Amino acid sequence: MQTMTKRALTLSMVCTMALSSLSVIEPARAEAAFDKNAQQTVADMGLGWNLGNTLDAYNGTTIGSNIGSTSSETAWGNPATTKAMIDMVKDSGVKTVRVPVTWYEHMDPNTYKIDDRWMNRVEEIVNWVLEDDMYCIINVHHDTGEKGWLKANSTDLSKKQAMFSSIWEQVSDNFKDYGDKLLFEGFNEILDGSSNQWWIPSSEACPIANDLNQKFVDIVRRSGGNNAKRNLICNTYCGGANREITSQYVLPKDTVSNRLIVEAHVYQPFEFTHEDYPQTTTWSSPRLDDVLNNLNNTFVRQGLPVIIGEFGCADKGNMSEITSWAKYLVESATAKGMACIWWDNGSQYKIYNRRSMRISQPELLSTMLKAAGTGSQADPPAPKQVEGDIDCNGELNEADAELLRDYLAGKTVSISSVADINKDDVINVLDLKEICVAIKKGGTSANDPNNLCANEDYWTSWTDTSNGAQGEMYYVDNGIAMQVNKGGKNDWDAQFFYEGLTLEQGATYKLSFDYVSDRPQTTALIVNQGHGDYLPYFSDTLYWTTGVRHYSATFDYTSATDNMSRLTFNLGGGGVSVPYKATVTNVVLVKVSGGTSSTTPEPETETSSNLTGDVSKFSGWASEEGGASASFTSLSDGFKITVNRSGSQEWHVQGIYPGIKFEQGAAYEISFDYQADKSVGLSYKIQQNYEPYDQYFYAPLSFTTQKQHYSTRFTMTDATDDDCASVFNCGAANGPYTVTITNMQIKKVS
Repeated sequence: MQTMTKRALTLSMVCTMALSSLSVIEPARAEAAFDKNAQQTVADMGLGWNLGNTLDAYNGTTIGSNIGSTSSETAWGNPATTKAMIDMVKDSGVKTVRVPVTWYEHMDPNTYKIDDRWMNRVEEIVNWVLEDDMYCIINVHHDTGEKGWLKANSTDLSKKQAMFSSIWEQVSDNFKDYGDKLLFEGFNEILDGSSNQWWIPSSEACPIANDLNQKFVDIVRRSGGNNAKRNLICNTYCGGANREITSQYVLPKDTVSNRLIVEAHVYQPFEFTHEDYPQTTTWSSPRLDDVLNNLNNTFVRQGLPVIIGEFGCADKGNMSEITSWAKYLVESATAKGMACIWWDNGSQYKIYNRRSMRISQPELLSTMLKAAGTGSQADPPAPKQVEGDIDCNGELNEADAELLRDYLAGKTVSISSVADINKDDVINVLDLKEICVAIKKGGTSANDPNNLCANEDYWTSWTDTSNGAQGEMYYVDNGIAMQVNKGGKNDWDAQFFYEGLTLEQGATYKLSFDYVSDRPQTTALIVNQGHGDYLPYFSDTLYWTTGVRHYSATFDYTSATDNMSRLTFNLGGGGVSVPYKATVTNVVLVKVSGGTSSTTPEPETETSSNLTGDVSKFSGWASEEGGASASFTSLSDGFKITVNRSGSQEWHVQGIYPGIKFEQGAAYEISFDYQADKSVGLSYKIQQNYEPYDQYFYAPLSFTTQKQHYSTRFTMTDATDDDCASVFNCGAANGPYTVTITNMQIKKVS
């Protein structure tokens, strides 16, 4: 246990004086013996876990921009850390928690003083870790890195050194009375800004990193207290474990012997572990062996203890491969005397679900604990309960309804409380009615791979607080909700998404769900990459109302098979009415045909044929008065628009299919493929083909160089109109560009 902090001691003295007439018992404090040197500490650390994308998250790039606030803690989609989360990690068998911290947003830009509120929050989480008798590591994290201010180059070096020194002077002073289970790490993955900075640093990079490590050690030791003997961690340049980097590493000089630990990070083979390579789902050991052997030969055999401060692998639907890789890595590192700390970002790399307070990857965790020699205390998660599943078999079906009928008829005298599906604390015929409706809609199954709500572990969120967005995602029965308090600038500034989807090239998918909002909204739905440029594969517009609406659409997936796709609900932007709560339930994604295996498509109710079968009817128009200029080319299955000048309004360039009849009360399915030679935002609408050209339907379109498929349902609520136009607005963008529309279908389905 750590001793009390200086701040806590002061508070204790004040309370003691104020309550002198009472019997005040000071909390027990175990004075740290500091009897473990660096090697012994590493040997005792066991398997570790990173509280990633939390205190290390940041809102923007401005020093001091978040003083007085802790909002950055949830800026990257994770919930605020709680004592219960840390207890869960402890109870699962982990012995070390690395708490990455980014400081610059919480510092005065002139004096570099760290905001008290931020320091207190860091200290609170450190206390929780130490109270559970785990090792705790704190560092300077995303102050370094690709977007960080602390670079290993000579540009403004004296200013960077002064700011770095100020951070460690304040952190050292704040924690100098803490015990030996608190470790400091000088910096995270420091880079030099060169073109090949991750693998072969510039000539000045490693010497500057070495110098910063020396400054870190000197500052901590000078601060006195327990810091005079605390074990300290000094990272390699960029956390690199390859020879080009480790060969230039210089261990700092120290005033005490055997109290320094070397840190490196291991994500090898890189294509296997990284999310930007979704098709690389298997691994082999040579590159991993190379870096582990290098760390062993360069440091461990020379008497320098090593921790692998980060290792991890993005989930690409290949958890058995990830588990075998992690087992091999941890076993190999442990045999060489190195401790390993898993990188958990709360998303693709997570092993804990911090919202549901469950172990999301129990087999992986158990395997790593055993490989580290600490055994496994991780219990598998309980099966997800399905609403109305009276017989508790993971499915809602007619057997559940029959059990309830028998109970209501007096044939049985008891029944599970799960039968109270409407949550009114009374089991009666109203519950039977709701169960029958749910069964008719298909029910839900906790084991159904098509039911995306059956697995909470793959849902996460993103809120870009640097653009002013504020929101929080949470789970509801068979679904996800998000409270959006501020929309930010862009629609993606507040979003939640399901990740880890596998989309097979050549397959057709059907997506359906129910959605409702407590305020009417218009937002975007996207199926997109979960990596790289996050390119969209399919997009549509959602029209949220205060009544539950059902969405259903099909789309063709034509890109290469992607094991790391996302279903994304964008809920932000300047156009949303805030605050509001958006809820999505019963999310189902089914492959209906094509791909590596094929199933019979579900029949659609279709009462008329394709209404746009004659492509010769396509025409185009550009407003010369509006400054627009464009050419229009008919294709065998669509048309192409080359926009030279786009004009000032989106309707200044249009591709038009006229003469379509829409009947009042009828539902239509609209679909087409669209592509451009550059990324450009345009729109699609259905309108009168005569003055005043009133609009019946509108949807924004985000064109990219990759062909996308659009599909939606539209119900004609206005009076029947036998002269409507299907229109693509192609103006008011940054031209020149060429867009192509093909395979347009408009079908009356009911």
